[in-house]
Amino acid sequence: MLRLFNSQTLSLTRFLVFLLLLANIGCQKEVSKDTLGSGGTVGGGSSSGGSAVYKLVPVGNSCSDAAVTGVIEAGTTLAADALITVTVNVTKVGDWTYSTATADGFSFVGAGNFTATGQQVITLYGVGKPTRAGVFSFSLTIGGASCLVPVAVANSGSGGIGGGGGGTLTGDFYYKLTLAGTNYSQDVTATNNYINDAGVAGTPDAMFAGGISYNTSSTSLPAGVTEFGITKGTLHGYTESTTQLKAFFAPGNYNYATINSTGTGLSSDGIVITWVQPGGTDMWSTLDGSLQTGSTFKIVSATEVNDPAGYYLKVKVQFTCKFYSYNSISSGQLVSKAVTNGEAVVKIVLK
Repeated sequence: MLRLFNSQTLSLTRFLVFLLLLANIGCQKEVSKDTLGSGGTVGGGSSSGGSAVYKLVPVGNSCSDAAVTGVIEAGTTLAADALITVTVNVTKVGDWTYSTATADGFSFVGAGNFTATGQQVITLYGVGKPTRAGVFSFSLTIGGASCLVPVAVANSGSGGIGGGGGGTLTGDFYYKLTLAGTNYSQDVTATNNYINDAGVAGTPDAMFAGGISYNTSSTSLPAGVTEFGITKGTLHGYTESTTQLKAFFAPGNYNYATINSTGTGLSSDGIVITWVQPGGTDMWSTLDGSLQTGSTFKIVSATEVNDPAGYYLKVKVQFTCKFYSYNSISSGQLVSKAVTNGEAVVKIVLK
């Protein structure tokens, strides 16, 4: 997974990379959670079945790109959004089934049909009711390879915050949002390995970006890790003036921009928001302003900061919008989800 931003240079290649990856992804049919049944437990150890031959792609003890999403809260029966997604390598097409062992009163089960070989993403749906808060590791063993997926269970009554869908915010820079009813959040602290990513692209017509990124050189993100970014364009005739920059980020309401057909820039002035779901298995974006009827974006404040690292703006925003899945682009049928309660504080640099 490419970083959203690279030092002082904004990278807009993530969109193209996703398109290239999608061109090489085969299709598989998933069985819905309703088919698998709701509630209950899966006794004993993990089990797999079906005619397909496939294998996990572990990295050490962890699954390569396993992501846990949804509201996972003590005392609440898991809903359809509680799931694990993970990449496997398929060497023989066919049907498949898999179930994990039970931990803390819940487990994950899945079934489907592979129609192509190579790397595929499988989905395991959560069933049961977690009994207490904490982090519980689920062991996946498929094709002779094993790895662990840690699943965080939030305290009862938290709405999932602090579990699979978010955390407690203590840092000055952060994002938080509710995506299709699930809460997500992330801040930057001295110890959590997240950074204030920021960049400027173009001159004299400049675009600016700020976000919350995970500090790693790896091409994939660890399980549970998310990323968030805001791009604002275009400041025409930019001369790296602090007065220009502050005026460009003046408090007020702004429209969402349109990304051009190549995904390499903005074809209209305005805002693009990008969010990478836990583990980096999909990227979601506002994508195109014409798809954002009824959405809002507001700059609440833009505070000037001078520190030893240089001048920057500390920008607070609030937003509602629709996110579109890049993984759905290849099907020609965009998948969207509503975003509410969006708020972020990001760094915007001068150059």
